[in-house]
Amino acid sequence: MSERLTIGLVEASEALGISHWTLRRYIREGKIRAVRIGRRVLVEPAELMKLVNQEPGVDHAAGTTR
Repeated sequence: MSERLTIGLVEASEALGISHWTLRRYIREGKIRAVRIGRRVLVEPAELMKLVNQEPGVDHAAGTTR
């Protein structure tokens, strides 16, 4: 199994081109799901893809259009 199941917040935020604080906010707002294992907060790469592929102007977490 060569593909990783989860990645850390710093690596995920670098891949998205956003700060890790912004990624934490997205998690808190429900825009992206994360898991906590001990002190680490991890996200699945598929969750990052969902965030990237969202329609612009649509806030899926709130169910509203901006």
